[in-house]
Amino acid sequence: MAHDENDGRRHPSAADRFSRTRFLADLRATATALGAPYSEDLTNTVLDAYAPAFHEGAVLWRTTDRPGAGLDYRFYARRPTDTVTIAQRAGFIAGDDPLAGLVRVWSGLYGGAPEQSCDFDAALGPTKMWVYLAGTRPLDDVLGAPGVPGVLRRTAPVFHGLGLDHVRHVAVDYRHRTVNLYFRARGPVDPEQCRRFTALAGAEPPGERLFGEMATFLSRGAYTFSVTVSPATGEVERVAFYALKLPPGRFPSLGGRLRTFFATAPSYDPEDMNAVAWSFGAGGATYVKAERSHCGDLVGLIRGWNTFFSGSETTDPALAVPGGAP
Repeated sequence: MAHDENDGRRHPSAADRFSRTRFLADLRATATALGAPYSEDLTNTVLDAYAPAFHEGAVLWRTTDRPGAGLDYRFYARRPTDTVTIAQRAGFIAGDDPLAGLVRVWSGLYGGAPEQSCDFDAALGPTKMWVYLAGTRPLDDVLGAPGVPGVLRRTAPVFHGLGLDHVRHVAVDYRHRTVNLYFRARGPVDPEQCRRFTALAGAEPPGERLFGEMATFLSRGAYTFSVTVSPATGEVERVAFYALKLPPGRFPSLGGRLRTFFATAPSYDPEDMNAVAWSFGAGGATYVKAERSHCGDLVGLIRGWNTFFSGSETTDPALAVPGGAP
């Protein structure tokens, strides 16, 4: 891996660097295997608009086990990038979209250190914008930032009551008009914590078998837990539990679609990053998300976030990043 002495970060080497030609071929093949729609013209428009981020950052694939789900791809940037302005100039989002305003609000915290990243649907283009907060940050900083709607701010006591006090990422979903908060939840997960977390979305907790799988693969030290919130009503619509970087060759129970995904979507990284997330919504709306590295040393990048991987036992408070807490 190349190393930039100016910023202390690892950058992709030639072996795992992004290749547009290879990416387009792999996207087409993976979409075909999954029966997912794909637009090469739109993908080329995306790659033109965000070319530096794809070449400098880390790229991954993602999908879900829902019937008819699309194939998505994402870049995680390695430096501050104004993804909002790029999207507006390319005509992907409206210039006055309030969700874009939220991305700008959160990107301006901590002296402008946060970094923006994007999700794209292989057929529809940009779907979500992420903000890595350059550390694990107090929830009150994030929801208390000027410009955050009052309905979102008023959710803070609910999250604090569940011990959800620190956030590493936030995101906005343009298609579903929602906001995502990605918490560092204290592990190991237990049935009562799981019940309280799923209740946020009015969802039933997992049964004994599914909970056992979740407990096996979630990090025992701490794990990523997300909530999907409506910025219009403050209602929590979904929650999700993330098992990041599954142990080599080990997966929880997966349906045929996700088995095909992991077998087909290629990774050129020095270390594979396979991940799953169990997502819960009201009325039994439960599904599994899947992510897989493509290129750009995804594992090396997210290690820099002090992320806990699947199977990790770490509970060392020293792993807290500046401005955050374990």
